[in-house]
Amino acid sequence: MPVLLARVDDRLIHGQVVHGWGAGLGATLYAIVSDTLRDDPDHAELYLLAVPDGARGRVLSVEECASDAVREELERERTILLFADLETPLRLAGAGVPIPALNVGGLHHAPGRVAVLPYVFLDAADRDRLHALAAGGVSIEARDLPGNRSYSLDDLVGAA
Repeated sequence: MPVLLARVDDRLIHGQVVHGWGAGLGATLYAIVSDTLRDDPDHAELYLLAVPDGARGRVLSVEECASDAVREELERERTILLFADLETPLRLAGAGVPIPALNVGGLHHAPGRVAVLPYVFLDAADRDRLHALAAGGVSIEARDLPGNRSYSLDDLVGAA
């Protein structure tokens, strides 16, 4: 089974992800792809505490996620891939991992970022990353919860 959802959300695993997306999709694996968290197991463990009963969580580096063994594992499970930023899915796609669709579910305020939606703030580099992902064949949408309106790449950043 392909990955159910690939989502960018700087909060990673939280209520919207677990209850809003994961419950409806029947997720059995929440996989955070983050080199930073992979190198900080204590910090990573804090995120994994939010994995619901009946599912499991993993924190993977980009290199691990691109390996054949991990990709096979992700395909066997009902997986939600989670990224804290837009750079990581771009790197993963560059490593040859197909990401057919990417949900931008939460990038919050930071210096230099401008509000595009109440839950999405972008800077110029983020816009460039979104365009690069789309140019590589990734379908981009912004949506915080499954029942809410979906916004296209053009809605977020305009045409390239």
